[in-house]
Amino acid sequence: MRLVITGGPCVGKTTLINLLQDHGYKVVQEVATEIIKEGRILPWVDRMQFQMEVLRMQLETERGLAQYPKDIFLDRGVFDGEAYFNVDGMAVPPIFNSIDPKRYELAFLVEPLSFFETTTVRRESLEFTLEITDRLEAAYARRGIEVVRVPFASPEERLNFVLKRLKALKKVHQPLVQTPVRKISIYQAAVPLNVVS
Repeated sequence: MRLVITGGPCVGKTTLINLLQDHGYKVVQEVATEIIKEGRILPWVDRMQFQMEVLRMQLETERGLAQYPKDIFLDRGVFDGEAYFNVDGMAVPPIFNSIDPKRYELAFLVEPLSFFETTTVRRESLEFTLEITDRLEAAYARRGIEVVRVPFASPEERLNFVLKRLKALKKVHQPLVQTPVRKISIYQAAVPLNVVS
């Protein structure tokens, strides 16, 4: 299963992803952060070019995961990009409508914390985080992808919340076990008749 961990900046996504990795799950780190760290394309210099590069790299990364047989948690998914285009007031590229939403089983939306901490990579504000949270939910929900809000809590409580939901999801998607049918002859199957004289 591919499961997205999404949410605004400074909500605890990376902490949650790292905890999942510590528990043995395969994770994919956030593409946007890697691009910013490279310094080639920066969102505060050219937002459009940055978002298109994030989309390109996200699709490329996910293509490489297609044959992975176990659960994968992604720090953001493809449709996060649509939310960012929307909140920045930019036209959403048509390519988003051609991406199959069945690539994800579920999106966990990490709710904002009660504080906001800016860094060299995160320059947004708490107000931005609150707005993008709703846009992210809409981007996934409108494609029929179930969105589960991960409430404000300690990192360990959030981890337990996600793992409990994953367990429930796997139970629902568990294939039915077929009971083998015992073959009997038509003579065995015949019901004896009471003969009335």
